[in-house]
Amino acid sequence: MNAARRFIAALAGASLLGACTTPPKSEVPQGFGVYQGGEVRQAASFDRVVYQVKRVDNKPYANLEFWRIALKERLAKTGYVVTADGELSAAGKPGYFIETTAPRGVADYMYLVALFVRDKDLVVIEAAGELQAYKAQREKIFAAIKASDFAGGGR
Repeated sequence: MNAARRFIAALAGASLLGACTTPPKSEVPQGFGVYQGGEVRQAASFDRVVYQVKRVDNKPYANLEFWRIALKERLAKTGYVVTADGELSAAGKPGYFIETTAPRGVADYMYLVALFVRDKDLVVIEAAGELQAYKAQREKIFAAIKASDFAGGGR
């Protein structure tokens, strides 16, 4: 589990996003164990796919279109291969997701970032895991995001 947690922590820095605050309430993928620590709601599956939800400041203050472009360009420029991206919604609020792959040692890993803009905040969802394990959990990850209501309300 430590390798997967270190991997997602390293990838989190690639997303260009600033300091965390209180984590938004959210669903976690079915079958994932929750381990919440302070500013981030975290969960992991038996096959070491990690999932986290956090809230960060919307700095520089921008709309979803800006963050979509900035995130995609940053990940592509730092060596991640974009495999999918598109629109996504949670509780009727629009969001964006991007999935990438990257080699890690002898294995390939998948990395998901989903974003929802809430005025002064961004809700950032990240998931990562070895390629086959991530693919096996992908449907549950997207179901958890879509079932969450973190995109509404205030801090």
